[in-house]
Amino acid sequence: MRIYNTATREVEEFTTYVPRLVRGYVCGITPYDHVHVGHGRVYVFFDMFRRYLENLGYEVRLVINFTDVDDKIINRAREEFGQEAYRRWKEVPERYIAEFFEMSKRLYIKPASAYPRVTEHVGDMVAWISALVEKGYAYVAPDGSVYFEVGKVPNYGVLSRQKIEELIAGARVEPEPGKRNPLDFALWKSWSHGEPWWDSPWCPGRPGWHLECVVMSTKHLGVPFDFHGGGADLIFPHHENEIAIAKAYFGVDNFARYWIHVGYLTVRGEKMSKSLGNVITLKEVLSRYSGEALRLAYAMSHYRKPMEFSFELLDQAEDMVKTLYTAYDELSQAVADAGEEDREKLDYGRYVEAFYAALEDDFSTPQAVQQLYGLARYIISTVLHRVDKVSRQTALDLLTQYVKMADVLGVLERREVPKEVDEVVKAVVEARTRLRQEKQYQLADYLRERLAGIGVELHDFGQRTYYTYRRRL
Repeated sequence: MRIYNTATREVEEFTTYVPRLVRGYVCGITPYDHVHVGHGRVYVFFDMFRRYLENLGYEVRLVINFTDVDDKIINRAREEFGQEAYRRWKEVPERYIAEFFEMSKRLYIKPASAYPRVTEHVGDMVAWISALVEKGYAYVAPDGSVYFEVGKVPNYGVLSRQKIEELIAGARVEPEPGKRNPLDFALWKSWSHGEPWWDSPWCPGRPGWHLECVVMSTKHLGVPFDFHGGGADLIFPHHENEIAIAKAYFGVDNFARYWIHVGYLTVRGEKMSKSLGNVITLKEVLSRYSGEALRLAYAMSHYRKPMEFSFELLDQAEDMVKTLYTAYDELSQAVADAGEEDREKLDYGRYVEAFYAALEDDFSTPQAVQQLYGLARYIISTVLHRVDKVSRQTALDLLTQYVKMADVLGVLERREVPKEVDEVVKAVVEARTRLRQEKQYQLADYLRERLAGIGVELHDFGQRTYYTYRRRL
């Protein structure tokens, strides 16, 4: 497999430090508000990436963090609780972390190996800061805040391809007394009235954002690990600053081999943002569409490119999901009608080969979706019509390959039909078949209509009838 590495600006062969083990870290949310479709795109991509690696036989150790103390969280707590914010601020991240897990489940995102939180690693961060001060890469300001000195790190700006001189010239001087350089960033923030705080050698306070991820990722995955990912908006300054800290602390050029970034999501041509009022939450979308439809909609854009989000796209994706289920349901039933030997050759291998070739080429999910959908159409239009002319083993092999492809993209996750539904439908199908044989077509159509009322669609292939179940939970 080849994947684009932001650090080198090249599509590279993907290799791991430890054979058959992939260690990856994805920057998680700051849980101060509802998770939105932009968040969803990032985590669905890395879920598909992880599923594909597992399909190849790798063990994947994936870590996703929560920045559960931050200015935005504190401000939200003040808005909600007023003077009680100092005591109740933790309710804010707990609420939105719970929502993150709920939305992840509805999007069929597999659980990560670990979900470290900033508040659980403050002691580790204090130790890192002490080491960075001792090494001369950080300094203590008069108010007790500690800043990282970017000028001390060679090649600062290597990830984002920016020169430090140009960054300084264009930097906005932030109102932080004690900073020696506008690009220097806080490793430790001194306490302000009404804020949560932890003790440290310098002053009461809390960790700075850029330090958090490098501390938690390396603690859980070691140094170096295989890939570090997130949205494209994190390349600078967050990931750039993580690399600078790791260089200073470990003395390594890059503590992660591959840097993988997911492109922006736009709505009507504009980047989604609160200031524009075009933020669309996952809760809103998943109240109207299936998680599988949203996964397909994401996959129809290449992960590195901007994605234009629309409900028309979701309508299209939902129709595709229905087709995928029709192919699965009816092929599963058709296996029983297959023969003892292959009297005709099925030409489904081209879809399978093209599917995996697309993913091997910088994880091109748009082409992969086309191949999976094309295979579903091939099953419905061709295989089901002549399933009695192929062996049961061939039909099973096709079904197995189809399910494996769907599993990589995280669709057909609701493929189990309730046993009671299956038994009732099969009994009705048998009765309807007899009615058709007796030319009682009006009664046969009546049974079809009654089944449609409970979400079951019947499709006839000559004398054979298969069904697909639409009303999955």
